[in-house]
Amino acid sequence: MSGAGAANSPGHEHIDPKAEVIQASQKIIALKSLSAKLEGTGQTGMQKEAEYVAPDRYHTKFRDDAGADVEMIMVGNDAYIRAGDSWNKMAGDTSPTPTFRNKFSDEVLKTISDVKFDGEETVDGKKTDVYSYKLTTLVGNYPITQKIWVNQASGLPIKTYEEYSEGVLKTLTTNYYSDKPITIEPPVK
Repeated sequence: MSGAGAANSPGHEHIDPKAEVIQASQKIIALKSLSAKLEGTGQTGMQKEAEYVAPDRYHTKFRDDAGADVEMIMVGNDAYIRAGDSWNKMAGDTSPTPTFRNKFSDEVLKTISDVKFDGEETVDGKKTDVYSYKLTTLVGNYPITQKIWVNQASGLPIKTYEEYSEGVLKTLTTNYYSDKPITIEPPVK
């Protein structure tokens, strides 16, 4: 069988939901490129667009309800920030840790608990298996409750929804896109 394999096939009995969440997480971490749109609520609402190209290239655009509007490109240990119409290389080894992929890392997967299969739903025309569970974030060590929608055809997560009980962020919805080519290059030499 090709595609997602037995664990995420339609009609699968979901005997081990934790193993299925781990399998989907490992599939998304293994991708050579990925993009995402994030929307958060809390003290200040925020929107973020993020792109990743293996092994270490990130492009993010961040906006919040307080007026912040930041665009950053990271290539290896080099980081560039956009100020108006120009890009500036940040001094020194300033590679902030991008977090939109962290929730799928081995370190975070070790913290997941109370995994439940919640049923099937259609997201953007795709049939998905839905799971909910608890985990601890990599950055900040926040305990959160997460819901994940896994595409039945590909076995890849296509959406997550997180609820935070601590910190300034209260909820975070992330939609993942793995089907478009992405190129990230340094904006200045």
